[in-house]
Amino acid sequence: MRIAIRPARIAGTAASSTEGRLRSIARRVTVAVAFVGGGALAGACGSDTPTEPVAPTGSYAATTFRVTPAGQAQIDVLAAGGSLLMNLGANRTTTGTLTLPASVTGGAPLSASMAGTFTQSGNTIDFVQTADTFVRDLVWTVNGKTLSATNQTAGGATFTIVLTTP
Repeated sequence: MRIAIRPARIAGTAASSTEGRLRSIARRVTVAVAFVGGGALAGACGSDTPTEPVAPTGSYAATTFRVTPAGQAQIDVLAAGGSLLMNLGANRTTTGTLTLPASVTGGAPLSASMAGTFTQSGNTIDFVQTADTFVRDLVWTVNGKTLSATNQTAGGATFTIVLTTP
């Protein structure tokens, strides 16, 4: 927005100094309007542009961890002594450990590294990890201080897992 003040030409010396003062005032008004108007436009533009979601960084621990193998009863992995700990870094890296006791695996106990990375699209997280576990096969949802995968099937079992950070 620009406001222009154009004084009429008046003959004589007094008119020239009046014209100079008016131009000086006009420049100050133009600069002030541009400054204030530009700030308002910049502020308005900020709300029009969607921002990338903030990565859910921190240390997460399973507070709910249930698995239902096909054709079998549901297993509470936490009550059986299992755990899932995930650390998500601001650089989108992951560390942590998945621990499943023999009573859950039906064979040998399992301990797997959760080292890798994650990608985020909106409130959805996908883990990319070297360890071939169901964790990377599930689609995780971010909601505040929780990551969850609810009633999702992977590898012939259905999982409901909630990871929480303090």
